[in-house]
Amino acid sequence: MNCARINRPRLGLASAALLLSSGACGGSTVDLATAPGGGSQQSAVCASGATLDGIDVSYYDGQPDWDQIKNSGIAFAFIRVSDGTAHEDSEFSRNWSEARRVGVVRGVYQYFRPAVDPIAQADLLLAKMGTLEPGDLPPVIDVEDDAGLPGSTVAQKVGQWIDHVDAATGRTSIIYTGFYFWRDQVGSSAFADHPLWIAWYDVACPDVPPPWSDWAFHQHTDSGTVPGMPPGVDLDVFNGDAAALADFAQAGIACGDGRCDATESHLGCPGDCRCEEIPVAGRSVDQSETCFIGGGDPQYLHTEDAGYGDTLIWTHTTDSSTVDNYGRWNLEFTQAGRYRLEVFTPAPWSQSTLASYLVHHAGDDASAVVDQSAVDGWQTVGDFDFTAGRDQWVRVDDNTGEPATGNVQLVFDAIRLTPVGAPIDAGRADSSHDAGRSDAIASDAGAETDAANGSDAALAEFDGGSDLQALAAGCDCAATATQRDAAGGLLALLWVARRRRG
Repeated sequence: MNCARINRPRLGLASAALLLSSGACGGSTVDLATAPGGGSQQSAVCASGATLDGIDVSYYDGQPDWDQIKNSGIAFAFIRVSDGTAHEDSEFSRNWSEARRVGVVRGVYQYFRPAVDPIAQADLLLAKMGTLEPGDLPPVIDVEDDAGLPGSTVAQKVGQWIDHVDAATGRTSIIYTGFYFWRDQVGSSAFADHPLWIAWYDVACPDVPPPWSDWAFHQHTDSGTVPGMPPGVDLDVFNGDAAALADFAQAGIACGDGRCDATESHLGCPGDCRCEEIPVAGRSVDQSETCFIGGGDPQYLHTEDAGYGDTLIWTHTTDSSTVDNYGRWNLEFTQAGRYRLEVFTPAPWSQSTLASYLVHHAGDDASAVVDQSAVDGWQTVGDFDFTAGRDQWVRVDDNTGEPATGNVQLVFDAIRLTPVGAPIDAGRADSSHDAGRSDAIASDAGAETDAANGSDAALAEFDGGSDLQALAAGCDCAATATQRDAAGGLLALLWVARRRRG
């Protein structure tokens, strides 16, 4: 029995029968817009102006061709994550990432089972959805099953789900339901501030149940056709134009409200998402901090209880021309100066030999390639001049040139900034983390001979500084052995970067 299709609304206006499902589907489900019921009926509500076409999909729709869907003019899509907790949608991850890839505004919905723990259902949605990205729609609770429970109980369970999801995402969740179901099986007026997605078929102007007086989305058929999908598609419209949809996707997010919401970052809203500054003495910046952004599809960002601070994130490398996932550490300095940048590369997670670190510092960009597999611990990337303040960062992308078929892991873990010439503060990093640094310097020193073949142009491009220029020219100067070894290691990295660019 296809429970999801039984439970989806059949809103033919001529019907006045109750649709009951039991057994494998569990509980009872009422046809959302055709069930009889008492009470006053709202007048039909038309769109206030322009509308946009959209769809909602689940695994019953197979594996849609999202490029065709986008080219057909579909502006948005709601994607099912699960039916309660018992049935996770097998196509959710694919649909979720594909909609984002082609530029269809996406939202997640969950078929809500009031007889099942609302928090467990909400946590499943949050885990599968991951962090909402800018432009994603708020999550949807699909309310069309009462499980034989009183309306007051259904409303209470809905409220628990909404409170949990809204708190986790910083967004105002959308409620999907039908006129008669909400009026007769729920009857609550507690959610008037939540946008309504109304199910009412074969009309352009649906009725809306109290307490709403308007609708944000309208599902108007379950038998539509869209290129790239099999027949029988659920079609929807948004009450507004493209600009209104973009605004709606950001609804509830306010830079300056004192809360760092899921789609805000230090870069876009530093007042809400504060980064701990880099003091004069320097410090480590872990990927668990607000200042770190793990970008791209969250399903490909894997968290492990390992590495610096006992957490790290990794993703697989690709040889694609475009970036799929990346790690970015946003930096803010209390004082301008020259700092040594190191990265923590714990074994066995760090496997990429071609990890390219882009450093945006003092208005300039520099890059260096690091073999993450070479050292189990701290590795030096280079020395860089930073200005006081923000808008400086370190970034590494997944398209290193190592093909996805190789299953090579690229790690995003802590970075460390230390003022050049100042000793490492033992209080900032434990001895096990710092142990790898001497190994990294010793390993880098062996590459000094090759590095000496690098050109002055490469040094200038990397902003290496006069001390490294002198070393390349063979001048011993006043540098200590440790300084010479560290400089030689940096030159080796420059030489690798130079050869890749060539």
